[in-house]
Parts: sequence; C-alpha cells; structure tokens
Amino acid sequence: MYLNTTIKIPEIKGKIITKKKGTTTYILYQYGSEYRPEKQYSVPLRTIVGKISSSDSTLMIPNEKFQSYFPDVKLPEELPLAYRSCCLKIGSCIIIQKILNEYKLIPMLKKRFGSDTGLILDLVSYLIIEEENAGQYYPDFAFTHPLLTDKMTIYSDSKVSRLLNTISKDQCIGFLDDWNAKRDHKSRVYVSYDSTNKNSEAGDIDIVEFGKAKDDKGFPVFNLSIAMDRTNRIPLFYEEYPGSVTDVSQC
Repeated sequence: MYLNTTIKIPEIKGKIITKKKGTTTYILYQYGSEYRPEKQYSVPLRTIVGKISSSDSTLMIPNEKFQSYFPDVKLPEELPLAYRSCCLKIGSCIIIQKILNEYKLIPMLKKRFGSDTGLILDLVSYLIIEEENAGQYYPDFAFTHPLLTDKMTIYSDSKVSRLLNTISKDQCIGFLDDWNAKRDHKSRVYVSYDSTNKNSEAGDIDIVEFGKAKDDKGFPVFNLSIAMDRTNRIPLFYEEYPGSVTDVSQC
C-alpha cells in the first residue's frame, strides 16, 4: 500500500535503483546481498520502497516498507485539508459522540493523553465501525467520516504508528484510575472477569509467545483479560499478559 504523501527520493549512492514497469517507475532499495556458492558471486537483495511521483520526478510516493529502511526520514503527519469526501457517514459517529459525552470520557482522556486525544478517539471509532485494526487503512476511514481531531485533521498512517508506539503503560493505568474513581464506592460491586487469547503475526512483541491458543492456527498468541461490573457490564479494568501463561479457564 502506498502512503498518501510525497517525499524527496533518498540519495544513497549504489543503494537506490529505479525500475520502470509500464507507466510507473518504482524505487528499489538494496538492503544487502546474498552469496551464491554454486555461482560464486553475490546477488543483490532489493525491495520496492515507493514509486516516482507522476508530477515531479524528484519526488517519490513511499509505501509501507519505506520507514522500515529509512526510519529517520520524517513523513508528513497531516494530510491536505482538501482531502475529504463530499459526503460524510455520520450515523455511527453520532452514537459514539453521545456515549463519549454521557460518560465524560473526553476530559478524562485529555488529562492523560493531551492533544492526542482526538486521534485516539478517531482510532477507537475506526475499530468499532470498520471492525478493522490495520493502521494503514485509517486514512481511508477518516476520508469518509467526521473526526474528533482539531479541525477534523486527517493524520497519516505513519502518525498513527508513532502515536501507538509512544503511549505508555502509566498513561493507560492513569486513565483506568480516573475512570474507576467515578464509580459509586458506596454500592456493592460484583466483578465479572473474563480472559481470552488472540493469534498474532505482528512480529517481535514481548508478550506474543507460543501457548495454548483457544483458536490454534499455529501462530503465537497474547492473552487479554477484562474485569467488568456484573450488574451493568461497565468495564473496570483490563490487562494483557504473555501468551505462554496458561488461561486457567482452559485447565
């Protein structure tokens, strides 16, 4: 998938190669070489990291692999203001906005996450409405839905990735503390606790390990548990833990 932005083509002698196919010129990056003993020479290892812009040959449109090889290159975080659909789908977003107002979630989130609150809530809306968790598809969702970011700004998927990488455990726990501080502490609460595990192909993540998967597809898993008020089903707490820890409900 190609990002909706253009950047200068990196200047790395001997590493950046162009290859034309049809009307498109692709940018390939040589990230290494592999020695072939049977042929007694090395073969360059290359991958496509983008394509040349049709409007300016000095610019390229990067794809999702680009930042893996060029992490220091800053991609634009905001997409153009004109990048909006002429018809917005507002139904589900109105319901989500009503829930946010009813539970006064926006002030609580702003206390812990500051100016990132709008984007976080837009991502939550994206997860709920589209039932999708791939960050690179968020800009497509934002194109056709009202947003909670300042001036309804659409952010790039690279901004989404950086945001998720910077959210700390302390911020999440702090929000849960604020959330539970508003519960009625004088009333008796019956807590219902449930846990599950999910398959993951995300790669090098500490808690993703091989364990006893409920839906075994041969992938490593991570465990997720949630505690909620049994009376009204309002969530009170959640935690994630390594996939190798056996879910006691399966024992």
